[in-house]
Amino acid sequence: RFDRSRLTRSSQENQSQTRETNFVINEFDKDILVIRNYDDVKVQTLIAYDVVLLDYFKPTKASEMLSQIRASVYDEVYLKPVLISTHGNSVSPIDIEMADGVLNSNSIELVLDVVESISERTEDVLKVSSDFKGRKMLLKLMRFLYTRDRALKPIPTPKSHTGFALPFLDVNIKTEDYQELIDLLDSAEERGLVQADYEDSVHLCQNCNSGFINYRETCSKCDTHKFKSQHTIHHFVCGYVGPESDFLNGNNLECPKCDRQLRHIGVDYDKPSLVMECENGHIFQETAMKTFCFNCHTEAKPEDLITYAVNTYELTASGSDAAISGKVKEKGESQDLEGFVSLMVFKTFLKMEVERQRSTNKTSTVSYMNLMLCPKTIKKHQSDFSDFINEIA
Repeated sequence: RFDRSRLTRSSQENQSQTRETNFVINEFDKDILVIRNYDDVKVQTLIAYDVVLLDYFKPTKASEMLSQIRASVYDEVYLKPVLISTHGNSVSPIDIEMADGVLNSNSIELVLDVVESISERTEDVLKVSSDFKGRKMLLKLMRFLYTRDRALKPIPTPKSHTGFALPFLDVNIKTEDYQELIDLLDSAEERGLVQADYEDSVHLCQNCNSGFINYRETCSKCDTHKFKSQHTIHHFVCGYVGPESDFLNGNNLECPKCDRQLRHIGVDYDKPSLVMECENGHIFQETAMKTFCFNCHTEAKPEDLITYAVNTYELTASGSDAAISGKVKEKGESQDLEGFVSLMVFKTFLKMEVERQRSTNKTSTVSYMNLMLCPKTIKKHQSDFSDFINEIA
């Protein structure tokens, strides 16, 4: 089943001689570009191949190439099936999330179904011209998720600005524009294009959205974090309580009030608490908590941090339709269809029906139908889409 007739002679020879040569193989009627020399590849030329296979012999170079592919502005490039050949090397979770499969060889047989599914869905997307109104990054995200038929999953990593990476978005949006990523996902969820599934929460700097935060104990009077702590000592015999430094006399402990020597803890004395003294001379027992952002050096109170929900995002039916057609209804936009009522009116009817059911103890039935049109149908009716939808209704 493995067709080697498409291999060039030079590629065959170089494959056995060095790991620094890129070559093309043909398997299952697909041209697969195997990349080993990452300095000899221009991302836009990948359009010519059906599949890209990254040799993970140089993990850093492979990661950079994978990021460049997913960050491309061309649909034919960033939607390209990309696989990783490990050759025994461990692959980073971020690269696994952005790639379409991880292999131990150059054969795609084990992921053939995945590759063919991506190729077919990508072809569906590319057949339909898009007049998408809104953020192009949103359409790009929806098309990537649609062609992979999978969700956008957060990956915990110290390399991420927030502590959780969303790999496909991270390579497309600069760190300093991270608020755009947050706004993008919030907007997509609000418009019903994605469905969020809660995973975790992070606390971000209110100034730069960084999750690299240090929590400091500070002086409760002057906010400095430079202080020393020591135990307090309670002398049982005379009842004197003071900092341990007051009792030190060489290597011994001696009560400053009654001059008795303290020998046994629990018998002569105990240490009931800690006391702190800051660089400005303030003595206190309760510290105040402050935060320090390693990214922008902003200091704040913990309650001033932004609590951000980390979610997995999955395309809804509306999101899939938008990915294919390149058309998204704006918020509040609706299409009046003869014989149908608006969502607001439907909710009113539903509320009345629920009350009727409660008062009469009778049952009711509500049915839901979602109609998804195939790309060929959408393309065929692009010019008369509204009339077509009315006819279906």
